[in-house]
Amino acid sequence: MRYDRAVKIRLLAFATASQALGAAESSIELPDGASVGVLRRALALRSPELARRLPTLALAVDGELAPDERALADGSEVALLPPVSGG
Repeated sequence: MRYDRAVKIRLLAFATASQALGAAESSIELPDGASVGVLRRALALRSPELARRLPTLALAVDGELAPDERALADGSEVALLPPVSGG
């Protein structure tokens, strides 16, 4: 989708998030001023499998865990982080 004013976001997906997205690295364009929450909704529309996993994923923007209210800037790097298990 094209926007009059857009930001391009680099996505890094790990483990099951990568499988659901279909790639370890990808990019997405969002309207200028978009937030992490807007990104979550866009990703859910892009991939039904990813939509099922999104509620359990943490999203980190430029290396920092981010709430849905966090604004995204052009060139932001967003990591999709599944829950960690182990012991």
